[in-house]
Amino acid sequence: MFNFVYKNVDFSHKLDVASKPTENYYKHLHYFNEILYFIKGDVLYNVEGEVRKLQEGDIVVIPSGMYHFAMVNSSSTYERYVLKFTNDVLPEFLADKIKEMGPFFPNQKKYSVVFDEFDTYFGKYSDDELHTLFLSETVRMLVLLCHAQTHALNQSTGIIDRLVKHIDENIREPITLDSLAENFNFSKSYISNEFRKAMKIPIMQYVRAKKIIAAHRLILNGEKKRVVAEMFSFDDYSTFYRSYVKVMGFSPTDIKKQSIKLS
Repeated sequence: MFNFVYKNVDFSHKLDVASKPTENYYKHLHYFNEILYFIKGDVLYNVEGEVRKLQEGDIVVIPSGMYHFAMVNSSSTYERYVLKFTNDVLPEFLADKIKEMGPFFPNQKKYSVVFDEFDTYFGKYSDDELHTLFLSETVRMLVLLCHAQTHALNQSTGIIDRLVKHIDENIREPITLDSLAENFNFSKSYISNEFRKAMKIPIMQYVRAKKIIAAHRLILNGEKKRVVAEMFSFDDYSTFYRSYVKVMGFSPTDIKKQSIKLS
């Protein structure tokens, strides 16, 4: 087992006895990319409402800004590799490609040798060497996965799929529970209850988090903070600022020094 955190990567091999997740565990959306290679456990994994029971050798690819969480049977040990890295370590074409892929890649045991090597690397090389080795293997694997067929076992409900798609496609527009109820011709209570039941998060909290992640990318690319706040339909900058700090864990002013802090 290891945990390597350096510059813009956080790679780890984890084995633990699962405990009951806290409510905060389900609020899982971040600005970096994540790859999970599953070894053992009893886990249902949810990525943007698409759900799969993980099997040994499954890979889950989670691009930045995609909401996800694991539902873990606490009576089983949970072993996996977790790779976290920011978009700036990827070629631009690959960062775009992984957003188009489905998240689930079942039965990818052929990559076990790659992850086994990660264990042998740790403690043997300098931090810069480890950083290069981990990233080169990760980029190679992502290129190959782009050409792999995914077979997701989708257990999500139709309304959740439609809500997620609508929110993504209208992320810069004002989105309220009233507007969602009007668009989908369902009551506000039905939308709220169904979304929280499937996604373990209130729908408006999800909307704000998605807006902030998208805004974060633009600020990193040099857009002015107040302009970005207006782009994503925040009423005023102070509301945007508070939401940003709550989602990101740091202020827009600290974005350059915090942008490679993975957690």
